[in-house]
Formats: sequence, structure tokens, C-alpha cells
Amino acid sequence: MASIYKRGKVWAAAVSYKTNDKYTRKVKSGFSTKTEAQKWAISIEEQKNRGGLSNDNLLFVDEYIKWYEVFKEPKLSWQSKNWFKICIRLITEEWGNKKINQVKASDFQKLINTYSKGHVKSSVVRIKTMISAFVRYAVDEDLIHKDFTRNVHVIAGKQSKPVDTKFLENDEIDRLIKRSKESRSVSSLMILTGIYTGLRYAEIAGLTNDDIDLDNNIIHVTKSWDTVEHQFKTTKTENSVRDVSIPSDLHDIFSQMTYGDRFVFQTRNGFPPSNNTCNTMLSIFLKKDNSKIVTMHGLRHSHASYLISNDVSVHYVSERLGHANVNITLGIYSHLLEEKREADNSKTLDLLNSLNNTKP
Repeated sequence: MASIYKRGKVWAAAVSYKTNDKYTRKVKSGFSTKTEAQKWAISIEEQKNRGGLSNDNLLFVDEYIKWYEVFKEPKLSWQSKNWFKICIRLITEEWGNKKINQVKASDFQKLINTYSKGHVKSSVVRIKTMISAFVRYAVDEDLIHKDFTRNVHVIAGKQSKPVDTKFLENDEIDRLIKRSKESRSVSSLMILTGIYTGLRYAEIAGLTNDDIDLDNNIIHVTKSWDTVEHQFKTTKTENSVRDVSIPSDLHDIFSQMTYGDRFVFQTRNGFPPSNNTCNTMLSIFLKKDNSKIVTMHGLRHSHASYLISNDVSVHYVSERLGHANVNITLGIYSHLLEEKREADNSKTLDLLNSLNNTKP
């Protein structure tokens, strides 16, 4: 039997039903009128009568796969798909026979603890995020009654590489630019673009002729390229669709190069060089100058680190990189921001101390 009641200035409704031999309640509030609350309660009662509120026989892994195939797989790059395959394999091993309403916070913590052995923190966080996203969906769809992932903490059994190994120092960037300019290969041009823009590899590979606006010195980032499936994909986040300004040096490079008929960076096979091809070329260049070895993604870190270390606003850097929000940027480059904070602290104290010497 449904109950309709007022909660403050809005109406709420509750429907009781039985699952796993226990009674539970489905509650929803926020209705502006009693009639709206009654209509919702009637629809839930109809679901209950059809057995639609019982999740006794749904396996967690089966529902996870359904969610992935419908909501995630169509828009993912092959790298992200591989991560989901790892996640699916993990929950199959750990919870293969568990019903969706049987998984508890303790089960999730045990899974995280198991996976953390031999994996760095960033990998463990990724697994947690992919499972948490499904659980939030399952709660919204009434497959699960509450989010059991909220209080689970991430640990790591393997140390990440030091942050300073992921990006180049200023002198290394200068040497790499000079070395890359000596080659006119398509890969070297992509390397230069990565240095000057901070674009992701997939964004650089996905550039087409109409994305380069030399009149306004702008690159329009509207899509990415999946080198495995050979098709254009959406950008990583909504904020990744952006205009990135380019310096005169890169403007001159684009002005002098010959674009492909489909891609800006196109090889004889009609496609851009793969990420591995670019990384191989990049490694060759860096080794010649005894520089630190980084990947194409390391160039993105190098670009951002160079800007931040030269007092460019972290909010602007976040927009330029196309991060989903500035908190991501703050997290990745916290080591640089901490150094700047110490400098700002000293500067602040000097300014405040000078107030004592200010004459009226």
C-alpha cells in the first residue's frame, strides 16, 4: 500500500515491497502537488504487481555489461574499452555469482584491495570510478537501493613514477623543438603540435583541414581519431571541444606543410601515424639529446607544466587542455602549484610586512 504525505512544502510518496524475503520501501519526494505524488505511487504499484521491483535474480556483472554496452561502449576509444574489459574481468572473478542487491561496501573494498596489489594508485582509482559510475546509475534505476561505493577508500600496492619523469624541463623542450624541426616527417610535425598546444594524441590525429584556422591562429578541437577502429570519435569530455590558440612558430609550420586530403597529418596509407609510431620517433629525438624519455601524452604534461611554472593561470591551462573541470588540473599539477604557493606565501608576507613601514 502506498503512502502519500507532505514533506515541508512538497509532497512525497512511499511504496513498500518485498525483496530477498525482506520488506523495503521505495520513496520519492519533491512533487509540487499531491496528485503528482499519487500518480508516481500508482506507477510504482503497477511495477510491483508485475514483479518489476524485484532484483533477486539479476547478477551484478550481467547488469554492468548491459550498462556498458548501451551507455559507454559506443563513445569510447579503444584504450578506454580495454579498461572496461579489465574491469568486467575483475568483477566477474570477484562477484561472478553475486546478485546485484547482494554486493556490499565490504565486498567492494575487498575488490579494491585485491586489485591494488601490483597496481599504481591511478589505475586503482580508474577501476573504482568505472564501478562507481555504474552503481550510481543502478541506484537511479532502482536496481540498487543505495550507493555502496561512497565510503570505499583507494590504496595502492605499487608506487607511481615520480611526477617529474612525466614531463620535460624547459631546456629539454627547446632541444626537442629544434630536433623535430630538422625532420619533415608527419610524426615530427605531430610532435611539434603536441608541444605547442598540449592536445591529446587522439585530438592531433583527428585534425582535419577545416580545423586549422590560420587567419585567427586557432585550432578547432571538435573530435578525436581512434587508430584501432579507424573512425572519428567524440572528444574525451564535453569541455574538450574547444579552440586552442597557436603561437606564430606553429602557424608558420602549418603554413608550410602539405595537408592530406582527409587529415592534416596523413601518411601514405591515408591515415595519421599511430600513437606508437609517434612515441617511437619522439624517443629517438629525445635519446639523441640525452633528454628524459616521455610519450606523446608526456608532451601534454610538458606543455601544461611549462605554462603553470611561468605563472599562467591554472584555470586557463585547464581550459586549454580541455579538462572536465579545474579540479582535475589542480590534482595533476599539484606539485607545481605547491612550489608556486610557497613563492606566493613569501611574496604575501613581504607585502604585509611592508605595511608596517607605510607612512600616513
